[in-house]
Amino acid sequence: MKAIQINDRKPALIDIAEPSGDGVKIRVVSSSICGSDLHMISRGWAENRILGHEFAGYTPDGTAVAIEPIHSCGTCPACNDGYRNHCTEGAELLGVTLNGGMAEYVMAAKENLVVLPTGLDIHAAALVEPLAVALHGLNRSSVTNKDKVLVIGAGPIGLMTAAALQARGVKTDIIARHEHQQMAAHRLGASPVISDRYDVIFDAVGTPDALTRATQLAMPMGRVIILGTFWDPVTLGLEFTNKELQLIASSTYQCKHEGREFVEAGKILASNSDIIRALITHRFPLDGVVDAFNTAADRSAGAIKVVFDI
Repeated sequence: MKAIQINDRKPALIDIAEPSGDGVKIRVVSSSICGSDLHMISRGWAENRILGHEFAGYTPDGTAVAIEPIHSCGTCPACNDGYRNHCTEGAELLGVTLNGGMAEYVMAAKENLVVLPTGLDIHAAALVEPLAVALHGLNRSSVTNKDKVLVIGAGPIGLMTAAALQARGVKTDIIARHEHQQMAAHRLGASPVISDRYDVIFDAVGTPDALTRATQLAMPMGRVIILGTFWDPVTLGLEFTNKELQLIASSTYQCKHEGREFVEAGKILASNSDIIRALITHRFPLDGVVDAFNTAADRSAGAIKVVFDI
C-alpha cells in the first residue's frame, strides 16, 4: 500500500505491506496535516513513522467512521472515565507513537471507531478530530453565553474553537494573523477584537507571546484555556497572580460514550457545511506529499487545513 513516512525530517511516499494484527482494518479516505505533525518532523520526533492522527475511512463492512487515535489499556480508572490519554499503563497515539492514517490502510481498535452521522461527507471527516479537541477545551473551560470570550489564533484549532462556540450559542472575538484567516473566522461567526478585557480566553497558539497577550486581555479572576501546545517552556509574570487568573490545560478529548466529543464534533460538521468550506483550503493525493506539506507549512500563502484524499 501507499503511505507517507518521515525520513531525515522529510515526508516521502513509500510502498509497504498492508497492516495486520489486532483491531479493525480501516480503509482510509481522508487524512489531514496537523500543526503538531510539522513540529514533530522539524524536531526529529517522527523518524520512520507514518503520520496522521486526523483521519476517517471505512470499516471492512463499509461503515464510515472517524477514528479516535488514542490506544490505551481500556480498563484503568482513567480509561473507564473516558480519558485514554491519561491511561495509567501508558497511552499510544496513531500517527505519533504508532503508524497513523496517512496511508491507504491502518489498524485501529474497535472501541476507537466513531460512526459518522448521516450527512457528513467522509472526505471532510478528518476534521472531526481537531473539532473534538476544540470541544474538549470548551468543556474544560465551563464557558457559557454570559461570558465575554476571545480566541487567540486563527489556525485550524482556533477556527475550530470559534465554530464550536458558535454551535453552542456562545459569541466570540478572535485574533487572526493573516487576512485569509480573518475571512474564515468571519464566515464562522467570529468577530475581530472589540474589547480590552475577556472572561474566558482560548490560547490556540501555544507560544510565550500568546500566553502573555492572554494574561493582559483577561479580566481579573478570568480563565485562560491552553489549546495550543507549548513546544518550548513559557513563563508567567506578576500580572497573572495579581489578577488571580485560572490557567486550564486541555489536551485531546473525552472518549466515553456519555459526552463523547467525537460524536458531538461529527454532528456539528454534518449540520454546518460552512465549517468544512472555511477550514479545508487544499486537497492533495498521497503522491502530492511534498507539495502538501510545503503548503501546510506556509500559513501566509493561504493554507488553513490541508487534506489528503486517499
